[in-house]
Amino acid sequence: MKRYFILFTIACLSSLSFSLFAQDNETQTEDRAERLKSQKIAFLSEQLQLTPCVAQKFWPLYNEFSLKSDSLWHLQKKKSQELSEAMPHLTDAQKEASIDEQMNFRWEKAKLEMKFHLELKKILNINQVIKLYDAEHEYKKKLLQLLRSQKNTSNKQQCPHEDCNGSKPA
Repeated sequence: MKRYFILFTIACLSSLSFSLFAQDNETQTEDRAERLKSQKIAFLSEQLQLTPCVAQKFWPLYNEFSLKSDSLWHLQKKKSQELSEAMPHLTDAQKEASIDEQMNFRWEKAKLEMKFHLELKKILNINQVIKLYDAEHEYKKKLLQLLRSQKNTSNKQQCPHEDCNGSKPA
């Protein structure tokens, strides 16, 4: 009986620590997302050099677009994963409906971008619109470079062998 109690206690503590770890990871992910969002806002603000009056109109529009775009992306990703997992069990008609749904997500994204673009031109001059698109592209590029360099650094730290780091052994 004592063994069962000990095993039960260990199991409970393990699940509690796993739960706390998962919550901690979720909090870290949210913190990282907020930090990235703040960095993006600072980067775009610097690039666009908006006046306070224009910024007051621009940021609510930009934030609304970003929220809708992210929501659409998450929904598309979820549906895509569901399709991948269910693919072997679907009929051709179900596969066709699923891929049509994926195309519909693309269409909705394009409509959302066009609506944003038209609203944007009411707030910003054409040079600022161009700067915005260029700045967004540049920000994504820098972010990807940073992520790649962090990944390479962590890979090198994980494996001390020369041949794992892309170097040729002597």
